[in-house]
Amino acid sequence: MSKRKIIFVGGIHGVGKTTLCKNIESRYNIKHFSASNLIAEEKTEEHLRNKQVKNIAGNQDFLVTAINKYFKSEHWYLLDGHFCLLNKDNEITKIPYSTYEDISPSAILILVDEPENIYTRLSLRDSIKYNLALLRSFQEQEIDYADYIKDKLNIPYIMYNTSESEDKIYTFIEDLVDKAVCE
Repeated sequence: MSKRKIIFVGGIHGVGKTTLCKNIESRYNIKHFSASNLIAEEKTEEHLRNKQVKNIAGNQDFLVTAINKYFKSEHWYLLDGHFCLLNKDNEITKIPYSTYEDISPSAILILVDEPENIYTRLSLRDSIKYNLALLRSFQEQEIDYADYIKDKLNIPYIMYNTSESEDKIYTFIEDLVDKAVCE
């Protein structure tokens, strides 16, 4: 399958994916979608407030169906989502590799931040207190698996710390879009 014009924006809950995607969307007019919202829309369920997912692998089928339905090959998209999720037992679980094969993104952008900052954001946003060690481990596993996925798919990758200037991200996106135009 050829690569779709999708920039997969990954990172753990509360790292700032939505905020960054909204900034990119307004600057470049690239449509932004949340994987969890696409899954919920496809399943016609409300988005869960708590971050524990009962059927991680099954939900990914709904995501791929939604992408096939809504994403057109001539447009660029930002898809914010995860490489790992917390399962119903609060264990960090990798999303199946086949999901990323089916999504076939053109690039991966992984967001990171200090676990203390993520903890604060999640506490304010969701009123849930997470264990800092869990957040730290969650982020480490998210980074490791994103790195594995980009190597397996052989696609461009950038890790971005949300405390840095967004210029690094904008250069990455411009290079990606310009390269696609030249091909």
